[in-house]
Amino acid sequence: MAAYSVLVVTNLWPTEVDPGYGSFVKAQMESLIPLGVNFDVLFVNGRESRWHYLRGVRQVQERIQSKPYDLIHAHFGLSGWVARWQRRVPLVVSFMGDDVLGRPARSGRITLAGHVLRISGYFLARRVDAVIVKSRQMADVLGISNAYVIPNGVDLNLFQPMEQAVARKALGIDLQKKFVLFPYNPGEARKRFDLIQAAVAKARADVPGLEILVARGLAQEKVALYMNAADVLVVASVLEGSPNALKEAMATNLPVVTVDVGDAADLIGPTEGCYLVPREATAIAKRIVEICLRGGRTSGRDWISRLSMEKTAEQILRVYKDVLRR
Repeated sequence: MAAYSVLVVTNLWPTEVDPGYGSFVKAQMESLIPLGVNFDVLFVNGRESRWHYLRGVRQVQERIQSKPYDLIHAHFGLSGWVARWQRRVPLVVSFMGDDVLGRPARSGRITLAGHVLRISGYFLARRVDAVIVKSRQMADVLGISNAYVIPNGVDLNLFQPMEQAVARKALGIDLQKKFVLFPYNPGEARKRFDLIQAAVAKARADVPGLEILVARGLAQEKVALYMNAADVLVVASVLEGSPNALKEAMATNLPVVTVDVGDAADLIGPTEGCYLVPREATAIAKRIVEICLRGGRTSGRDWISRLSMEKTAEQILRVYKDVLRR
């Protein structure tokens, strides 16, 4: 098996303070290890300080001078620019979502910073050796015909069905209540919490005591417990590439109510008990009530298994091989 040495440049990586931040990037890179990929990580902590991006440019130069890498894989557009200031090593960039689609305000309109991200991503995509996006929509927005469309994979060993009572006892939550799971993240999804609250308030007319279970800043092991403890996942984001929480819910057979965002329609596919709805509180509430009154789980795992970490890793490796062959 050929061995590839990769420098990962990313502003998304788990920390002690926030173990869920960028956990999908870490999981993706670790899934490549059995395929002969060795990697080092340069974490650009842009949340701590924007100046870290400038410092990252120098750090990339130092890394590639001290060690021979086959390629650099940057995750997120801003990290891609950090890596692009060097020309010695081929560069693959994985765009995540708002670095292509923009970042919306509470109103749903793209913010000024979101427009800057979009423009930045557009120009960066034309200056790298390979572009990976999470959905066909992202490829169309970028206008890159040869972009690789590879959604993040889901760890089917970690995210698997378990008894709801067992999961709830592990989390210390009420065994009798009904819970709507809201996958809070520090970016776009937090602006949809008001919509979820309105939908749950309406649903309580038929499901008394219904509560919102917020999953925020959690390690993946705990997220898996939340998926199994909840009764339904609701995704109401305005813009996303490929919602990771939706895949994780499908892998645990958790019923899903989602708006048509990113590749959500494809992710739930024909799975009975998973619904695509308008971004409107009444429509969301109707499906929440239906799921809670019916009870039970779905067969979503069967549908989403095509996006296992192992299969995604094989696609990423093919990108590496294509770049190095060129």
